[in-house]
This record gives sequence, structure tokens and C-alpha cells, in this order.
Amino acid sequence: MFRRNLSSLHNLLFLALLVIVSVFLAVTARQGHAAAPAAVLARVIGPSSPVQIGDQFVVTVQIEGATNLGAFEFEFGANPAIATTTVADIHLGTFVGSTGRTTGELRLASSPSAPSRPLYAAYSYGAQAGPSGTGQLATITMLATGPGTSSLDVVQLKVTDVSGVEVPATSISGSVQVQGSTRPLYLPLIRRDTY
Repeated sequence: MFRRNLSSLHNLLFLALLVIVSVFLAVTARQGHAAAPAAVLARVIGPSSPVQIGDQFVVTVQIEGATNLGAFEFEFGANPAIATTTVADIHLGTFVGSTGRTTGELRLASSPSAPSRPLYAAYSYGAQAGPSGTGQLATITMLATGPGTSSLDVVQLKVTDVSGVEVPATSISGSVQVQGSTRPLYLPLIRRDTY
């Protein structure tokens, strides 16, 4: 009888060990295949109607699908024959600091990858969670310099959560249509003869 009880106990311990190992493997597999963070989208919103040569206009960069946003970085591009801007004309939107976190900005007049493109970045810090959802990342004041249509592009986009983990990010370009003429204006020459 003692041997039968010992054998039953042995089988029970083996079964318990098997269950523990199975649970451990299941948890490990789940952690190894944790869902990747969802991609966020940066949408560039240009003017809704054409602008005239010489006019200033504002472009908005909006983020969609953010979760616990901590920081972002992008290079901004447009056709300089049609519209221009400088990094000093890029300003932080309201979204990054909307949960009460302290914000800061970084600016480069020319990005390392393209001398004609300004690079802009912003970050936040504090005990609060970062914002989630849709909001305004930045506004960009531009000058219409020549006739035509130009794309307004956010490239080299990087987005992180508050712990610094990079989140997959894509962007959708906007556009601006500039109207007017850059033809020189010729005025009649009035001469006075002196006698």
C-alpha cells in the first residue's frame, strides 16, 4: 500500500510539474509575441484654397492614433520655387503638452540628410502619461514665392512614447497651390529734356 501511495504521489508531482512547465512556456511565448504597437499617422494639412504669391500661410502637422506620446522628430520639405519656410517658423502644437507634461523643442536649420530641409523635434517629460489620440504636433508658417503646386512633406518621421520606445510612424503629405505672376512689371520711362 505504501508503494501504491508513493507511486500516486510521484504521479501527482509529475503532473503538477508538467502543468507548471506548460504555464511557464505559454506565458513566455505570449511575452515573446507581444503585439507590436500600432502605427501612428502624421497628416500634413495645407491651405484649403489657393494662395497668392507673397502671401504667408500656415500648415498644420497633425498626429493620429498616438498612444502615450512622448516625443517626435521630422524634416519638413516643399518646393522652394513655390513656397519656403525656415525652422524658426515651425512651432510646437498643443498636443504634446496637453496632459500637463513639460515640453521642449530642438531645431536644425538644415537636416543632416538634406541641406534644404529644416529639422524639427519636440519632447516632453514629467510624471503624467503622454497624450493619446489625435492632435496638433506643429504649425509651420510659410511664404508663397512662385506660381504652381507644391507638396508639403514630413519625412524622416520618428515618434516615441514617454519611455523612449520608438513607435512605427507614417505620414501623408499635404499641398499648396500658389497663384499669381512673377513677370517683371515695366513702367514707361518719362524723360525730361533740359535745355
